[in-house]
Amino acid sequence: MERLLIDFSQVYGENGTYKLNKSVYNTHASPLKIKQNEDELPKTSFEDLLTESIKNTNSLQLEAEKKIRDMALGDVDDISEVVLASSRADTALRLVMEIRNKFLDAYQALSRITG
Repeated sequence: MERLLIDFSQVYGENGTYKLNKSVYNTHASPLKIKQNEDELPKTSFEDLLTESIKNTNSLQLEAEKKIRDMALGDVDDISEVVLASSRADTALRLVMEIRNKFLDAYQALSRITG
């Protein structure tokens, strides 16, 4: 992706006033591409994104449980792997729970408005 950098440093203009210098530079710092037209945009629904995140959270929970079980059996050499897997699972679960709470709040607000 081309980043547009604008230099907004002040320069001395005519009549003794300051004006902004809007020098433009193009850099190629990021390998990401911006999709230019709507035909190239992904056609993913919000429901699909939510389902995918719940499945991902479930797989992280299962992975963390497996690592904890392996640690209890003595099959883990580095305990940081267990801590990291548990932390990932916990963070993903907290995110899904916050999304659920926001949906419930929005639903209750709509119920009050219409009801």
